[in-house]
Amino acid sequence: MEEKRYPTVEEESFGGKVSEPIVAPVPDTMPVDDLTEVHDWIDDLDWDKFPSFGPFSDEEAIARIDRFEERLRKGEVKWTSSEQVWEELYSKYPWLR
Repeated sequence: MEEKRYPTVEEESFGGKVSEPIVAPVPDTMPVDDLTEVHDWIDDLDWDKFPSFGPFSDEEAIARIDRFEERLRKGEVKWTSSEQVWEELYSKYPWLR
């Protein structure tokens, strides 16, 4: 069986496009002391307690893909193309066309 290889983030080409963060200007009327007291409640959350919807590493992502493809081969899951989904929706709800 041929070994699958998925490109890593470092190997992907993004075409040289870079997005810069947009920084909102600070009004001159705001005292400097107020800026130091700004605190986001999200910083206090313990993020390790929350479940993750995505993989934590490339290896985990590849393992998830391989498990899905194996279940697909065994017939445990059914693969439906987007065209099939749209045709089913159009037949059931013709006003979507």
